[in-house]
Amino acid sequence: MGLTMSTLVKYVLPKLAYEITGLEPVISRHVLDLHYNKHHLTYVNNLNAALDQLQEAMVKQDLSKIVALQQTIIFNGGSHINHSMYWENLAPIAGAGGKLPDPKSAFGEQVIKDWGSFDKLIDYFTKRSTAIKGSGWGWLVLNKAIKKLEFLETHDQDTISMIPDMSPLLTIDVWEHSYYLDYKNLRAEYMKNIWKIVNWQTVEKRFEASMIQGTSNQPNISFLTFCKDDQLSLIHISEPTRRYAISYAVFCLKKKKNK
Repeated sequence: MGLTMSTLVKYVLPKLAYEITGLEPVISRHVLDLHYNKHHLTYVNNLNAALDQLQEAMVKQDLSKIVALQQTIIFNGGSHINHSMYWENLAPIAGAGGKLPDPKSAFGEQVIKDWGSFDKLIDYFTKRSTAIKGSGWGWLVLNKAIKKLEFLETHDQDTISMIPDMSPLLTIDVWEHSYYLDYKNLRAEYMKNIWKIVNWQTVEKRFEASMIQGTSNQPNISFLTFCKDDQLSLIHISEPTRRYAISYAVFCLKKKKNK
């Protein structure tokens, strides 16, 4: 029985909760417009195009084409996921931007327990994100396995969904297109000012939802893995998922040895 073509739902830009000028003076209208309406839109268009090609390749059962499209889908899909969360994490200064949660709330108490204070969390997040080499993202996550807040970094457009039991609460984009026209090469200044427009309300809501979600028992490996003969080829291994790739390699080689 052959495969048939069905209609794919197209991904679209998420609607911003603020005007294009709403994040000034931290992020200028020009930079937000370029970042949102140009860069993010390009990622969405590329993702939709790749998914159309993937669907066609699957109908034709063209495995080579299916494999070749994975990197494009991971890159542009990850970008869409990351940017969508980034926009939600921001708010105008005149609104929710920069307003810290109640330290006596469940989230506030967790921050104090794990970091000592919001100031210490922000300081650590700022230093680590500023130091990311090349393009990437800084993340505040909840490690659901141990109920602890942690900082993680991902590179390019890798997502936190690649790492089991890590629930993303806050992300800051440190790709140059997110700040360069406003801050030039001063990423540290961008990171210093971004906290004035961080929407802690959305961070807190994600924390509350994550605390009641279960943990996963298996690593959510979102890159392609091919194990053939005595060789292991791993495609799209980001630094946070490397330990799971290594674990899989050991499992794969042991399985072949026991055959």
